[in-house]
Amino acid sequence: MPYTPRTRAISLAELEIVRDLALQIWPKCYRHMIAPDHIDEMLAALFDLDTLEQDITQKGHIYWAVHVGHRDVGFASAHLEGSRVWITKLYVLQDYRGFGLGKALIQAVQDYFSPAQAMSVCVHKDQDVAVDFCLRRGFTVDREIPFELGNYGFTDYVMNKDLRN
Repeated sequence: MPYTPRTRAISLAELEIVRDLALQIWPKCYRHMIAPDHIDEMLAALFDLDTLEQDITQKGHIYWAVHVGHRDVGFASAHLEGSRVWITKLYVLQDYRGFGLGKALIQAVQDYFSPAQAMSVCVHKDQDVAVDFCLRRGFTVDREIPFELGNYGFTDYVMNKDLRN
């Protein structure tokens, strides 16, 4: 990769970055799990600018973008519950995967919420690439939970990582 990636927390005024990236990433990421017309519905609900703003103003979420060259290519969001950080979103454009950008986003989350003692993320059980990514980052599968999104039922892994080391 010719450019050094940079992560940064993004402001309310920059939430279009998240929505625009989600519109590019989600259809490819979930096409084998969700019908295309339902992906559009879910994107509209999950990544509506008002919803994203409520994540920040009412739920305490922080959003980060990862920037390479002249463009933002991924994002993450997380919030703190007690001494545990929950990563609620972590996405990188397909062409930019494998270059450490997801790792950089996780590190930005961990640095921001230091000295949190643990980090958790829910990952769709059938998303092998995402599960493997989290395992390589030191997460372990804690349990399976049912998850509903629209008319679709999934099984997610709750994956945890001890940050006290």
